Amino acid sequence: MLSGIDYVYAVWKARSFSAAARRLFISQPALSAAVKKAEKELGLPIFDRSHTPLQLTDAGRAYIEAAGRIFRIRHDLQRYCDDLAGCGSGTLSLGGTNFFASCFLPPMIEAFSKKYPQIRLSVTESDSADLYHKLSAGELDIIVDSGIYDSSLYDIMPFYVDHLLLAVPADFAVNARFSEAQLRRADVLAGRHLAAEVPAVPLSAFAQTDFLLLGRGNDMYRRARGLFQAAGMEPTVRLYLNQLMTAFHMARQGIGATFLTDTLVSLSVPDERLIYYRLEGALATRETFLAVQHKGYRTRAMERFIQSALALYPMLRGAETPVCEEGDKRP
Repeated sequence: MLSGIDYVYAVWKARSFSAAARRLFISQPALSAAVKKAEKELGLPIFDRSHTPLQLTDAGRAYIEAAGRIFRIRHDLQRYCDDLAGCGSGTLSLGGTNFFASCFLPPMIEAFSKKYPQIRLSVTESDSADLYHKLSAGELDIIVDSGIYDSSLYDIMPFYVDHLLLAVPADFAVNARFSEAQLRRADVLAGRHLAAEVPAVPLSAFAQTDFLLLGRGNDMYRRARGLFQAAGMEPTVRLYLNQLMTAFHMARQGIGATFLTDTLVSLSVPDERLIYYRLEGALATRETFLAVQHKGYRTRAMERFIQSALALYPMLRGAETPVCEEGDKRP
């Protein structure tokens, strides 16, 4: 049963009484009455109702901060009680970007659920920044990511390494300059992009090429910007996108060049409309990992999921490729 603090927090998250009422499946007058009761008990208003969207008063900011701490304590208590009951019950909240949620989480969930079918699982897809925010707030238990993280806040468990490739539409004239460096999907499947004898291309040679990049908040944005900076160039960005798979499909249509990973290329449908080039530098190698709160309570369900997931990847570079939407390979 929800209490006053739950109602107040729901209004704050929705920044609206009407939106919060819809999410809570109660009437707006009932929700308003519950919030007014909480404000009366506090002795001060929590919301400044003169602004749209709603703003917090000074007392309201203190109330919401305290509510967050209370919810974390409540969450940890429930997880501790679930542990006392063993792995026969409980919940586990997982998160990842679209690419990781599509390629890595399905086999992990399948393996875990076979052993612990009573654990209720949920999956959140979002960008890396939002995933870490939710992990820190206790809304997620484990995320799959490959970006920069704060080691004082999160513990990571690496399990997979992939490599960035420059993907250029095959009909772009710039390709004629690099015939010896060109790679096709079959070459990537054979691992030729990892061979030192295959020359890497200078990114600066593509200064006049239109690019498709992922947007801020995504690790691939940071890597792309770092690669361009190292090449001493400012790219012409035709589109900023949210998902790696979207960048792949748009590049196939000749809209622009982009950065893809060898994992995605291996999983993609056979297609000769893209030419791939090897890239050099630390930013072109990407380590994928599971991340959890550094100081958070780690339940038995979390530990079992981590053990089960890592068992799917006995070596850091898996011999096989993850399941994804367009291939049907299994790690």
